Amino acid sequence: MEQSLDTLVEKAKNSLLFTAPVLGPDLERFLHENDSALRQLAQKALDQKVRHIYWVGSGNSWVNLYSGKYLLDRFSDIPSDCYPSYDFIWRNPHRLDDKAWVFLASFSGATEDTVAALRFAQEHGAHTIAIVNKEDSLMGCEADEAIAYNSKALYILPLAAVYLFSLELARLQGTQEVTQVIDGLFTLPPLLSRQFIEEEKRARELASKYAKENLFYVLASGPLYGLGYKFGLTVFMENMRVHGSFMDASEFRHGPAEMLERNKPVIIILKGSDESRPVVERVAEIAAQNGARLLTYDLADYGDIHPLLAPFALMIPLQWFAVYSSLLRGITDLDERVLMGRGIMGRGKGITWP
Repeated sequence: MEQSLDTLVEKAKNSLLFTAPVLGPDLERFLHENDSALRQLAQKALDQKVRHIYWVGSGNSWVNLYSGKYLLDRFSDIPSDCYPSYDFIWRNPHRLDDKAWVFLASFSGATEDTVAALRFAQEHGAHTIAIVNKEDSLMGCEADEAIAYNSKALYILPLAAVYLFSLELARLQGTQEVTQVIDGLFTLPPLLSRQFIEEEKRARELASKYAKENLFYVLASGPLYGLGYKFGLTVFMENMRVHGSFMDASEFRHGPAEMLERNKPVIIILKGSDESRPVVERVAEIAAQNGARLLTYDLADYGDIHPLLAPFALMIPLQWFAVYSSLLRGITDLDERVLMGRGIMGRGKGITWP
């Protein structure tokens, strides 16, 4: 089994799912190629006196935009909202007009929900920016502007674009404290390259330990909310084909904790070094005291990283765990899907996903 598993891991390194092998070099390239353009985009937003910014996507491509709202809420006076694509349409925001900007993310550039949201935004006169893998994709062609990252790193590179735009906008508005976050972003590629090598052993051990588990809760808060959602729902359920659930760690105390009286689940704790840390630690302690089995990923284990950069630093450890967990469950083709990408759930000309 060991030799077979090693062979499967080597194969997995070339899959679209397993982005860790390229995260370090691709992030470095992306930042080098797009630094100036993203900063200019932030200046353009201020020059045009943008009144509202919307972040719109589906699944993984929704949660990597969540950080845009988080950062703008914290550092800028420009209001913003982050919506799943169809919810954005159904809400029909009153402030969606020619003074609004709408960022829309889709790896394929042909996600049914997000293509519809793009066209809806344009019908309302909003300025649209598509964050896509390829500029010549459907959304890349239809949007007013496109940010193409040309990589399988469908979470980290859009996340980097969102960070750099949002932080630069805040800096231009006079919030100088964001400069250290921007500087920290550019120091991350070597860390990600090291993590790809160093995190494999631990992930293999943990995946083997929990190989027979069929339910994983993920708890996270603050800057790690988006990453927690990504793994709790769009990785563990999609790729490992197990039951998964995500909730804000602080909300676990408000009802869900009562299930510990009769069930002792595996709970994955994402622990940052921001203001949410004390509450996350309290929740983890309560869960452990009541029989839950904890698997903790702690930003503090990876050196002096700015608290707001936590999702970049915990991505690879979690992904290694998901890859080994999938392979140990007999899912040997990490890119194969049962329903998604097969024309079963997506409708429309040029639509390829879900």
